[in-house]
Amino acid sequence: MNKTLEKPRSWHLLVLCAETSSALETETTNLIEHLKRSTNQDFVDITGSYQVHEKAFKHRRMLVCNNLSDAVTALETLDSKKVFTRFQESEERPIVFMFPGQGAQYVNMGLELYQTEKTFREQVDICSEFLKPDLDLDIRNIIYPDEKQINVATQQLQQTLIAQSALFVIEYALAKLWQEWGVLPQAMIGHSLGEYVAATLAGVFSLKDALKLVAVRGRLIQELPSGAMLAIELSEKEVRPFLGEISLAAINGPNLCIVSGPAKALEELEDRLSQKDVMCLPLDASHAPHSQEMDSIIEPFKSYVEKMTLRPPQIPYISSVTGTWITTDQATDPNYWARHMRETVRFCEGLQELFKKPERILLQVAPGRTLSAMAVQHPERAAGQIVLSSLSHPYEEESDVAFILNILGQLWLDSHLAPKKVD
Repeated sequence: MNKTLEKPRSWHLLVLCAETSSALETETTNLIEHLKRSTNQDFVDITGSYQVHEKAFKHRRMLVCNNLSDAVTALETLDSKKVFTRFQESEERPIVFMFPGQGAQYVNMGLELYQTEKTFREQVDICSEFLKPDLDLDIRNIIYPDEKQINVATQQLQQTLIAQSALFVIEYALAKLWQEWGVLPQAMIGHSLGEYVAATLAGVFSLKDALKLVAVRGRLIQELPSGAMLAIELSEKEVRPFLGEISLAAINGPNLCIVSGPAKALEELEDRLSQKDVMCLPLDASHAPHSQEMDSIIEPFKSYVEKMTLRPPQIPYISSVTGTWITTDQATDPNYWARHMRETVRFCEGLQELFKKPERILLQVAPGRTLSAMAVQHPERAAGQIVLSSLSHPYEEESDVAFILNILGQLWLDSHLAPKKVD
């Protein structure tokens, strides 16, 4: 893991705020002059001092830059692609963490964060050590493989056992990094496996117990006969007549469902629907979660959950089983978690519940933009309701650190997030 050795951060966040727009311009001018008199040696100290204010005034400006000259040029020209200015209204903007399930993982997800962000790296390391006995391997070698092992690691990350554990590790580490930076969720929602991350942050599971359950869950599913999943652009009502040996795995939108079951049955369904000009997309899945294929492992998994201490959630979150707020009885019931991998994921209904308060900011805390894209397309989303992602898309050539610092800056611009130094 040579490439995962610690590195200094090459991107930095600058934030400014003032009581009036004219005062903000004066502060910007003063900062430019200060930067011109400085050297790159004290640039990090300068960026740190311009992240902390005794009072967060409503006129705000932020910039992510990678060196002193970059900052000066952007501020002098007020480059609209780099410098963002906002008048922060008095309305509070609660933040909702969103955690996707299997399918969002890829090799080297969050690598730059692992190299440069102490909190993220520490949480990945802690989780990986906890997982070693259950996985019989160091999952860091799969998430962040040597160059020669990338193809092998990519294949391993498609295995349910590895994929679910790896995704939990990265989502949990990202969440702890956001919390370290002062971004605290007032609510959460998880899609399938993602609910385990939400429940852990809410205190239902200890971290060690959650990782144990995720590994056991992944192993039990992986030991089942292979299956398949198919995304269909139809509503739940329109899909139901096609069910039988096929199950409704997830409702991701008013006209977007996922079905799950035997591969042959799904191939036949895809052919039938294609003849009716219904858009279908086979998903990259080796098994059939959230289907009747899971029935044989519900009781074995329940026996594992019964050994754990389950506590009432301290942060409210949406149940992917009911599509509404989790109750204490559900969160602390082993049968709920056993049925969880069998029942339909009602993510669309969960979003509808969250969108009842349009002031909420939804933040995907994971690689990719799967859930944030679903949220943006949801018909109940109010105009101007903010939906964000934590990391850039894996196919985009963009620094993960620069991306997440820009999102942090945007959260500061648009919410009551307290200014805090990002070490």
